[in-house]
Amino acid sequence: MLLRNSTLMDYDKLELLHNQLNNNYSNYISMIAVGSIAVGDPYIPNRSDKDILLVFNVDPIHYVEEIKNIIAPIGFDESYVFTPINTEFGDPNNFRYAFSNRFRSKTLFGRDLVLESVLPASEDIKKIYNRGLKEVFFRLNHCLVNSGNWSENMIRDNMWKQFKHAFMYLAIKEYYVKGKYPLTRKELVDNSNSMEISETLRILHSIDAQSKDSIIECAKNLSGYIVKFIE
Repeated sequence: MLLRNSTLMDYDKLELLHNQLNNNYSNYISMIAVGSIAVGDPYIPNRSDKDILLVFNVDPIHYVEEIKNIIAPIGFDESYVFTPINTEFGDPNNFRYAFSNRFRSKTLFGRDLVLESVLPASEDIKKIYNRGLKEVFFRLNHCLVNSGNWSENMIRDNMWKQFKHAFMYLAIKEYYVKGKYPLTRKELVDNSNSMEISETLRILHSIDAQSKDSIIECAKNLSGYIVKFIE
């Protein structure tokens, strides 16, 4: 086990799940935490998930019902999201998750696939962040167009997702430019020297306390910021 420094996770229950999977499936490999809980970004109650990958040597689709029946009696709360996957984890051709696998994941139990994960080639990295920022820009403006009709909660739910995605792709861009990946969102803010990114982080981490108008204003500013990096 390589990660046990977070008070957010119930390691005794996770270890029990790991041991049961290990005992029941010879092709089970690893349990891996991904996202905020793995790197130390603030955990936002009722927003953040505790994302846990259960990695198998084969496609675990045939085990879904069995895995559900193993997980349920252990008594995890609903903040846990378990995702059974095969060993596509760490595959450099799996562009969508390559950087998350390498820099925003920690092995809890089993084989350390995080250390084995490989990043795409440089030209592909540029395509990843450019395509990703274009998508965020489009979705931010889609939300802004509809913001007059949407409720405060609708705005919060949609902008929460887009703000997170903006940080994800801006971090990849920083890696492409500087060769170093900012492990947390705060590190990205500190490196960017940008008021727009700093404000986006503040709104993101307190989004359920923010007004509709403040979220919309932040989204406008973020949209204007990221469009500068789109080719």
